[in-house]
Amino acid sequence: MVSDDLGDTGTSSAEQLLSLRQIEVFHTVMNARSITGASKVLNVSQPALSRTIRRIEDILGIALFIRDRNGLVPTSEALEIYAEIDPLLRQLTGVGAQIERIVRGETAVFRIGSTASVARALVPQALRELSQEVPGIELFFDVLPVDQIEDYLTTGRGEALVTIATPDHPLIAIEPVGRADLVAVIPRTHPLSKKTLVGSRDLAGADFIAFAAGGAHQRVVDSFLDRAKVKVNARAVARFSDTALALANEEMGIVLVDYMTTLGPLGSNLVVRPIENAPQFEVSVLWNRRRPHSANLQKLIEILSRKLANLPALG
Repeated sequence: MVSDDLGDTGTSSAEQLLSLRQIEVFHTVMNARSITGASKVLNVSQPALSRTIRRIEDILGIALFIRDRNGLVPTSEALEIYAEIDPLLRQLTGVGAQIERIVRGETAVFRIGSTASVARALVPQALRELSQEVPGIELFFDVLPVDQIEDYLTTGRGEALVTIATPDHPLIAIEPVGRADLVAVIPRTHPLSKKTLVGSRDLAGADFIAFAAGGAHQRVVDSFLDRAKVKVNARAVARFSDTALALANEEMGIVLVDYMTTLGPLGSNLVVRPIENAPQFEVSVLWNRRRPHSANLQKLIEILSRKLANLPALG
């Protein structure tokens, strides 16, 4: 927007270059072919525009417009000047629009990863909200096993990763965004499916689908069962939450997972039950400290924090 202060300096040297503001005023008056129309476009008073046009004419030493009853008629010199500056101003307008797209996060691909459990629902839901906030964003969503987290971030394959795992690497920054409870996913035919709250003692001797030892899920599950001195019968081991749920749906056993896993599609033969005194998983966003941190990533962190703070109640 151009203000009433249009850059006049009070000097009249013919060698003085026109300011960008004066060029913009001339360009707008040429397009509008009237001071009245240009003043509305620029939101500047008509007297200020008239003074600026006279000032430009003084600097250049030529007349730019002939005034008649129908408005302003440009001189041949004005038409030549306009032909030179019009493409430049259009290009500047394009640069301004591109800068706005950069600020809105619409120019580069936003590549984000996650591990399996948060990939089932939490991250897709957050990315949907992000795409609504930034309509022109281009997303690339990766789902990775835990053992690929460090490589994904240190090599720059993705900007960030959402996970319940916590790698220990000097280049990886970790920002917690919320917590979720451990819950029990139980086949409908199992006696425990009738309970509204599952206690640790209820699980003693039950057929189980476990996760790989040392993984984020199994560490929490093992700690929970060890504290209660409960032994279970592990009938199968799954690497990913989708696989564990598929096995549970085939009645191979109960699986304990983070609540976020159950926000995604479940098998028709499964029910989800809360666990008494359930331990919690911490959800974090990870990124490489030495790589750029975009505005889109900050928006995603805020969305994830909000969603985890407002998880729907179970049951």
